[in-house]
Amino acid sequence: MALAGLLATSAVAFAAAKTEAKAKPYPLETCVVSGKSLSGVSDPYVFAYQGREVKLCCKDCRAEFDKAPVKFLAKVDEAAKKVKPYPLKTCVVSGEKLGEMGDAYVFVYKGQEVKLCCKSCKKDFDKDPTKFLTKLGAATK
Repeated sequence: MALAGLLATSAVAFAAAKTEAKAKPYPLETCVVSGKSLSGVSDPYVFAYQGREVKLCCKDCRAEFDKAPVKFLAKVDEAAKKVKPYPLKTCVVSGEKLGEMGDAYVFVYKGQEVKLCCKSCKKDFDKDPTKFLTKLGAATK
């Protein structure tokens, strides 16, 4: 009986983690609650809420978010409408076909959706984002 409960709990946790992994990437460069820039925040508070990734400047903002999630999600959704879609079928960093190494690592950078073959490519992207955004821009022409 205890084993069945443990397995059921594990299955629910796995399903929740998989759902969070598929959450739409956060489209803003600021905390949706405080309005503070996230660029200087070394460890933003990140969570999935109703299929959307949410990034806050700190954990303290979560209580405010939870008081009026509809209000804050409306801001997230409005910003998401303005995000430019990713134009390639390959990782802009490695050139690998997306999906060959598992689910793509997806995020939004300055209004552009970016898909990488894996999370480790994010380090290279962060070293020179302009280089990779230029590649994306050329792909849309």
